[in-house]
Amino acid sequence: MSKRIYYKTTYTVEILSERPIPEDWDLVAVLEEAQTGSYSGDVKRCIVEEVDGPTMAVLLRDQRSSPDFFMLDEEGNHIWEEDQETD
Repeated sequence: MSKRIYYKTTYTVEILSERPIPEDWDLVAVLEEAQTGSYSGDVKRCIVEEVDGPTMAVLLRDQRSSPDFFMLDEEGNHIWEEDQETD
């Protein structure tokens, strides 16, 4: 298993608007409109959790990404030899 510690940060953002947010807008567009346009926005909560390699591998797959984004194999082991435990 990887000795590294990874972090999962979750923000809860509240957006107030006079009209529904267009379905094709991504988060960046919504936040920009809240900062410079006609929406009001506020970060209501920020949670930071430490996670291990196996958990990070699952979280990356859940986001339609791949564990190798952080140089992990499918089980959450770091793929660089220098990070592997040796006997």
